[in-house]
Amino acid sequence: MSRASLLLLAAILASPAAAYLVYRAAKGLGFLDPPVDRQHELRRAILAALYAFLIFLPVFLFGWERRWPRAWIAFGVASGLALVFFAASGLISARALWRLRNGQGSGASGQGSRAETSDRSSTLIPDP
Repeated sequence: MSRASLLLLAAILASPAAAYLVYRAAKGLGFLDPPVDRQHELRRAILAALYAFLIFLPVFLFGWERRWPRAWIAFGVASGLALVFFAASGLISARALWRLRNGQGSGASGQGSRAETSDRSSTLIPDP
């Protein structure tokens, strides 16, 4: 077997283990649980945007430097669009999180009262 065939075989055999490790990391970090509040949801969006940035930026830069072959131009365009999309979603989430933490968000004051109400109803404590 050639070196490329051996690398392909190793990648195919290692991919289930890599997928399981990603699953365990996501479960351990709480990504598979529903978000607790708006801040938790925004932090997840920011982290997902950072990971996408780390994945798509090197691919895009490598292809740009190598002058994408004609067959790969569509892949380069898709990679660039994904990079722009995730960068925009990360910036929007970061701005919303900043506004929420600094009290400038529209629902910042109501968020705590909704959380308290749901906590009271789930523990069967009567409202005063």
